[in-house]
Amino acid sequence: MKTELQIQLHCTDFPGARFETMENIFVGVQNGENIESETPGNSVQAVFQIPVICSTGKDGAPNFTGPYVFGKTGDKFLYLVWYAKAGPLVHRFRRAKIKLNILRWEQIHDAVAQQKPLTAHIKMTDKKGGPVCASLKAESIRWE
Repeated sequence: MKTELQIQLHCTDFPGARFETMENIFVGVQNGENIESETPGNSVQAVFQIPVICSTGKDGAPNFTGPYVFGKTGDKFLYLVWYAKAGPLVHRFRRAKIKLNILRWEQIHDAVAQQKPLTAHIKMTDKKGGPVCASLKAESIRWE
């Protein structure tokens, strides 16, 4: 059985519009090769709504698919992409990986039954003051 599920990324604690030698920093959600929902790096907060399809994998665990979902079965994730803009030029320099395989069926069924999104609260600044990147750890992401 396939179920459409909304995932909401509630992002706060942005690092600012500058990073190292780059200015005009933005973050967005990766959809295939495209970046959507452009958000300035000096935002106070942002909320990204991402639709995914959830089905039962061969091992019985939730399996996620859709144009925003990346990775192999058992290791699915979403990407937030950091990039700098200079006129028409876009330089991608970091990505934050939001792992989906930590979500349990109970959370998914509850969200679908209540017609509410599964929400991840994400701190967008890492321990060194830069844009958060790589696979997000517990200090940067909290699911509810």
